[in-house]
Formats: sequence, structure tokens, C-alpha cells
Amino acid sequence: MKVLCLVLLFSTPIAGQPWLFYNVENLFDTIHDRNFHDLEFTPAGSKKYGSITYRLCIRQTSRVLHMLQQSHYRAPIVALCEVENRSVLDDLIRHQGMRVHGPWNIVHFDSPDYRGIDCAVLYNPERIQVLQTDRIRYSNDTLLTRDALFVRYTIDEKRFNLVVVHLPSKRGGSRESQWKRNLAISAVLTALDSCISPTIIMGDFNDPLTQEYGPSWHSAIQIGTSGTYKYQGRWNTIDGGIANFPVQVQACDLPLLLQKDAKWGGLKPLRRWQGNFYKNGFSDHLPVYFSEVVGIGK
Repeated sequence: MKVLCLVLLFSTPIAGQPWLFYNVENLFDTIHDRNFHDLEFTPAGSKKYGSITYRLCIRQTSRVLHMLQQSHYRAPIVALCEVENRSVLDDLIRHQGMRVHGPWNIVHFDSPDYRGIDCAVLYNPERIQVLQTDRIRYSNDTLLTRDALFVRYTIDEKRFNLVVVHLPSKRGGSRESQWKRNLAISAVLTALDSCISPTIIMGDFNDPLTQEYGPSWHSAIQIGTSGTYKYQGRWNTIDGGIANFPVQVQACDLPLLLQKDAKWGGLKPLRRWQGNFYKNGFSDHLPVYFSEVVGIGK
């Protein structure tokens, strides 16, 4: 292990297959879905969320993904969380900022999450051939949360398994809610116990990735020091990934996505919402860029 650390310290990993992940902060439509707690994202709700604001949310999300695709963070597959439904994704990939980098196809399943939010994948079918899709459900009578999303695909004749997660939040307290995140990641790892292809689990873990996930799984190598989410003045790396092959991850801290933090100092994400007030920002999370490590260069 010490030898490996020295190699990484004085050498540069050579990147292979790339991925993007982005928590898009409540990308809802304006229509109330029965049995889900989404009334605040309706014209009559507390956010006064009408069609103009919705279109601005689509535009701003498309703007971020367009900017990333134009940069060194370009990737043919984009994982998302906090999207409400398929129609929101359809509007996103039809937006001009996304169309110019397309075509894009969608992988999405509805989840039993009490707010109605899901995980999704956008991919370029000219680069990627999807072989199988599924959802990994760990909700029960006392925990209605978003499913994990499983996608098996090939790119450049190499097969990968991708799992997108948005683990339960710390609502009610970090310690008190820990069992929910433990249950969710345990269900995902159990579902993947027979996978032998390169497999990556990425998303919003709502916790730093510091725990052990078993001998086959290793946290992605962090590039840079900034986190992906700022809470009470401290950057946290809660958007990340684990894989059964070498992967590196980097927060996409492009200047457009940041603003001055007047209260705590430094910078913070230019978020979409501040309470019930629409800020015309992007997200309270930064996007993250993953890449397969295929070798070490000098």
C-alpha cells in the first residue's frame, strides 16, 4: 500500500472511460403527482412554482451540462439524481444546450420516494450500447426512498456496470438516520455480489465515503481538495463513488457554478433555491467527474 501511495504521489494516472454525476437539486415539473409530497413545486405551492420557473430550471441544468461537455469534463454518460420523472428528462435532452452534444437516450424508473424524486442516466447511443437496465429497491413500510438505478452497457467493446444511488438523507439527525443509508448501500452491494465486470457505484451518498464496503470495493481516488457540498462553512465530499476497479473522481468547480460565501467565507455552490426563493442558480451540489484509471504516467 505504501508503494502504491508513492507511485500516485509522484505519477499521473492515465484516464480511460469517463462519467459525470450531478445532483440537480429538485428538478421538478409543475404538476402535483398524487400520493407524493411535491405540492411546493406547483403554482399554488409555497414556491409559486410555475411554468416560467420550470423552464428556467431546465435551461440552467442544460447550461451546466453543456458547459461540462465543452470542457475537459466531457463524458458520453451522465448520471443524475433529484429528478422528478421522465417528462422532466425529456425536456432536458430536448433543450438546445443538450441537443448540440447529442443524441441522448434516457434510463429512468419511477421510485416510491415520498417526494417523488428519482435517479436517472443520460447516454449517447452513438458511443454506448445499453445491454440491461434495472432498479435496486430497498424501500419498505417505514422507508419510502429512491431506488438505485442499474445500467449494464458496452463502450469501445468494453463492458461496464453502472449503479446510480441517492442514499437517504440525514433528516432527523445523522446518527438517527444512519441505519437508512446502511440498509440502502447493503442492498445495493448484495445485488451486485455476482458482478464480475468492472462495476462503479456513484451518486450522492449523503455521507463522506470513509467506511469499508468490503474487499472488492474501493473509494474513487480524490483529485483536488474541494468538496462537492458546503454545509455551515465546511466543504463535504458526499458525491462520489466506489468501484471494483481503479477510478478517480474530481469536483467540477467551474467558476460559473460558484458564488462568494458571505457568511462563512470563500466560495459555495450557486444553488437553485434558497428556501422558497428561486435564485436562478444551478444546484447546491457541484457536478463530479469520474474516470477509469488505466495506467500510470510520469
